[in-house]
Amino acid sequence: MIWTYRVFHDSEGYFIGVVYYERDGTLIGYQSEPAVPIGRTAEELAQDIQWFKEAFELPILTMEGLDAELAARPPRPKQPKGQTKTLEQLLDELEQDESDADVIERPRLEAIATD
Repeated sequence: MIWTYRVFHDSEGYFIGVVYYERDGTLIGYQSEPAVPIGRTAEELAQDIQWFKEAFELPILTMEGLDAELAARPPRPKQPKGQTKTLEQLLDELEQDESDADVIERPRLEAIATD
């Protein structure tokens, strides 16, 4: 999932909001509340404000337009309950399925990057 700041327009005026997308660009959803620039340091705050400015380079959105786009998409299939596995469980299953244990070298969990 990725997110971006976008300019929204509604009956009260304009504001910066957050929109969420799949990595392929498919809309996932949005925050209906206005975003607020924030940072732990002055540099992080300046970067957040820069991202706010970049939102003006994209088309202005409305919540109604995004709602219509979300409603027009077919529903995503839900994963059956109980099918969620941890990375550790999945790696264990993969190792068990391999007839030659030397084919898969188990990665160290701390070496795997996450989003």
